[in-house]
Amino acid sequence: MTEQKTLPAVFDHAEAVKLIRMVCDWQLENPTKSWIRRSGATYYIKGTDWERGVMYTGVMAAWRATDDSKYLNSAIKWAKANQWKVGPEDRFADDHTCCQTYLELYQAMKEDFMMESSIEAFDLMLNDPKPGREDWWWCDSLFMAPPAFAMLTEMTGEPKYLDAMNTLWWDSVEHLLDPETDLFYRDKRYIPDGQGGELREENGAKVFWGRGNGWVVSAICRVLDHMPEDHADRQKYIDLFVKLCEAVVKLQGDDGFWRASMLDPESFPSPESSATSLFAHGMAWGINNGILDRDAYMPALEKAWAALKTCVHDDGMMGWIQLPAFNPRETKKEHNIDYGAGAFLLAAEEVAKLCA
Repeated sequence: MTEQKTLPAVFDHAEAVKLIRMVCDWQLENPTKSWIRRSGATYYIKGTDWERGVMYTGVMAAWRATDDSKYLNSAIKWAKANQWKVGPEDRFADDHTCCQTYLELYQAMKEDFMMESSIEAFDLMLNDPKPGREDWWWCDSLFMAPPAFAMLTEMTGEPKYLDAMNTLWWDSVEHLLDPETDLFYRDKRYIPDGQGGELREENGAKVFWGRGNGWVVSAICRVLDHMPEDHADRQKYIDLFVKLCEAVVKLQGDDGFWRASMLDPESFPSPESSATSLFAHGMAWGINNGILDRDAYMPALEKAWAALKTCVHDDGMMGWIQLPAFNPRETKKEHNIDYGAGAFLLAAEEVAKLCA
């Protein structure tokens, strides 16, 4: 760990823990019930939906950072309400996000029933294998499902889950990673087709969505946390992580935020806290684990953390979160939703470790 005396003043362990408690407590007391689709229809969030699943990865981070059993108990209560089940769509990564918390709870409590639904869902995919670009065709999916596959191998000793994830992962990466920028397209609608049929930003740039790339940065951290040190492809994940961070850090705003559109930041110039949280999580994790050069990345992390602190309202509500989407959109100070708090909590856990 980095000695606290060498850290910039913006980093303070007690403050980081206080913010973790504030944000987690507020979101648990005020869970998002619904959001409005672009069509105007209301979507009501289910317990197993990804919005809630990401939040509970943050609740588990809050438990680890504070050692307060109320956060562990909150996650158990949520999992019980879900009957420890995955979402309704068999192969859909968003419906597997909840598995990450179920498996972290299993790791803490060692009750086999906590793993059963995850095993059933993943075995279904293993028994009918498809390419990663078909199952994990959008970049968000790399956060939602792969860490749980790695966790399941770690917890069962069965290499098949990590092996399958590894195959799916690299096919998805080959499909979505842009070799010119080292950034990830959200999905095939944004990949140049040679005919000009892809979606572009108003300034003509390729569309690289801030939160979409943030999902990938954070995902690699969470996969590596559960991948054996001697895994044959571990260095490939590290190399991808470093390459992506090198691309991302150049696109940070002077105020510490990343914008919703990475190559056309003026299209939506307001702060975007969910992307910034995910990038901060990755950079703090990378520094803590000796993967990112401290001197190179600490200035970016310092600016990001200072920016994120301004997004926490006095009552603990996390603001400036881009609401559900598949591309860059507007954000406002009052925009709050569960996954944005979860992303912040992942970042804050790593910041707390940094200055412990």
